Amino acid sequence: MDNVEQLLRFVKFAIKHTNKQRTQIMMITTCMEMALKTSFKIMRARWDIENSIFNNLKRECGLEHCFVHGGKAVEAVLYLIFIASNIMQLFLFRRLKKHFTTQREMVRLLLKELFLMKYKAELVFSSS
Repeated sequence: MDNVEQLLRFVKFAIKHTNKQRTQIMMITTCMEMALKTSFKIMRARWDIENSIFNNLKRECGLEHCFVHGGKAVEAVLYLIFIASNIMQLFLFRRLKKHFTTQREMVRLLLKELFLMKYKAELVFSSS
């Protein structure tokens, strides 16, 4: 690969399914010492994490589509959404687990309070 400073390891996994079909998964990594079995487990776990985040954002937060179409902009928006989702889940599960049934309900209440802040002067912080 051009303009790459570190050595890269290209790995191709061939998977045989129970229905006799085969699939291939290709991965590129800079880690040369890791066992193939370990790297396969990490790759599969990462897929599960990413899929659960996307599903959670669609189902619980009402986020459907990113309306930004530039490459770097989409990447930045996705990073921001992932960070916000992780912080929200951490807060929900550590602090408010008994008070809300869904993350969507918590987001609805937060948006409601942000809207009401315009009309309640005592809620707005003064920097003067």
